Amino acid sequence: YDNRYFLSGSLRTDGSSRFAPETRWGTFWSVGGSWKIAEEAFLRDYDFLDQLTLRASYGGQGNDNLGTYYAYEGLYTIANSLGEGGSLTSRLPTPDLKWETNLNLNIGLDVAILANRISWSVEYFNRQSKNLLFTMPMPLSTGYTGYDANIGSLRNTGVDFDLRTVPVSTADFKWNLDLNLSHYINRITELPNEQSIISGNKILTVGGSIYDFYLPSWAGVDPTNGNPLWYLADDQGNISSNTTSVYGNAARFNLGSSLPKVVGGIQNSFSFKGVDLVALLSFSLGGQILDSDYTQLMHNGNNAGRTWSTEILERWTPENTNTDVPKLTTDNLNWTSASSSFLYSGSYARLKNLSLGYTFDQKVISALKIQSARIFLTGENLLTFYKHKGMDPEQTLNGATYFRYPAIRTFSAGIQLAL
Repeated sequence: YDNRYFLSGSLRTDGSSRFAPETRWGTFWSVGGSWKIAEEAFLRDYDFLDQLTLRASYGGQGNDNLGTYYAYEGLYTIANSLGEGGSLTSRLPTPDLKWETNLNLNIGLDVAILANRISWSVEYFNRQSKNLLFTMPMPLSTGYTGYDANIGSLRNTGVDFDLRTVPVSTADFKWNLDLNLSHYINRITELPNEQSIISGNKILTVGGSIYDFYLPSWAGVDPTNGNPLWYLADDQGNISSNTTSVYGNAARFNLGSSLPKVVGGIQNSFSFKGVDLVALLSFSLGGQILDSDYTQLMHNGNNAGRTWSTEILERWTPENTNTDVPKLTTDNLNWTSASSSFLYSGSYARLKNLSLGYTFDQKVISALKIQSARIFLTGENLLTFYKHKGMDPEQTLNGATYFRYPAIRTFSAGIQLAL
């Protein structure tokens, strides 16, 4: 209305064969609006203000991602057993499954001043997820690994900040400086019977995060015999001063989250006459990464023929008892099993992109009947600043490596022509 007030809404109903007929259909809605405050009469006299817009939206959406098209039904596999045909249950029936619902609240503010030389956007988001679809683990003695269920709810909140500036702008030279930051919090707000759920190397607890590591805590090497040590728990479940050299007896603890505190990037763009230079630095602060790949290089002699890390040179020997690397032996000491020993900081910075180009003057190329011509040289992933060598710190949010290809350093050059 009047180019100042905007309102929109939507309503939809979705059906999915993954759910039983009684719960197959879900209705989801959303509403959003914005207010161009800068267009109001009480701000029109402020010439330095180019934009001031407040926007907000709230609505729900459904999730039915279960990996199979008939998740509510019991499914069977036809198998051959010594020449005799038969069937076995491959999936337990879950007729009570229903849509996972995500309720999203977004509130943002867009500002631009000084002829758009400085502009920024700030956005707060709150995503409440209910009736979470999750595979509940089952004891292997049952013959199944788990079953799908709606188990609880969680909340994702965060703030995104985007700053765009033009510090210098002349007839021949221009400098653009952009910055973006994101802060993200994940909290579990409800679980069945308020009980914790252990899922791989993570633990799900009310008030915690789905990214919390649940691992044994590394206690070092026994100086008397070179065996690995892990901490035991006290009566309250906290880390005690007692240790064990048997990995299966080690207690597991909540050792922090893989979720970074802040992620962002800084981009500088320069142009001088026909020359342009762009550099993008991305970074992540906080969070932890479990380097499961590195454990393959840290075996203590029971994997013949496999490469070793140079850290093995610091292994325990009768002459070198003050070390954090156990002795070499063909016995399986399980010291490379997941623990805090292989948990590293996820903080890093990376020069993601560096591009240099030159655009030819129109007077030079007009005789060739070319409208524009530009040559460029680009490099990607040129530098990485990270303390733990050998691992690509740009991992998935779950914080565990698994033979993932690292970001490739590439160089490219080319020419762009417009005829």
